[in-house]
Amino acid sequence: MTSPQIVEGAAPAVPRRPVLGPRIAGAVLVVAGLSFGYVALRELDGDGVTVGGPRFAPLVVTGAWTALAIAYLVGQLRRPSTVDDEVDPEPPRRLAWLSPALLLAALLGYVALLEPLGFALASTGFFVAASRILGSRSWLRDVPVAVGLAFGAYLAFTRLLDIQLPAGVLPL
Repeated sequence: MTSPQIVEGAAPAVPRRPVLGPRIAGAVLVVAGLSFGYVALRELDGDGVTVGGPRFAPLVVTGAWTALAIAYLVGQLRRPSTVDDEVDPEPPRRLAWLSPALLLAALLGYVALLEPLGFALASTGFFVAASRILGSRSWLRDVPVAVGLAFGAYLAFTRLLDIQLPAGVLPL
């Protein structure tokens, strides 16, 4: 492999790297969504789907999953096949493992606190922790969004879908 020639007065050559990983991830997400959808439809056994029935939620979730995965994959396919390192720099190697490790720790803490605190409180804490780990620095946005997501999901599952989630210390 030869090094790029530097022409006097020209901008230095920027190393380009292929963008294959996000495309593979998008394809895997589409295949997974279609597979989950097939399983959900196969489980109907000729029964109809009603909004309040137990088969409605899996169909909605897999449909949304597949639609989002297709949109993601199309977005990745529309990007150039290589990207400039100056525009899309890689994180420093010494810190590349830190965010996934912290997210894993937060997830383990979430699992440990799910029963004692309950779904709504444990999920709120996990959402705030995950947003902070991923780089958000706005408490005024993170906390209300986390509370809304966690309590909204709890009420939707327990009241609308009649699926029991751990209530924990709150009398919900």
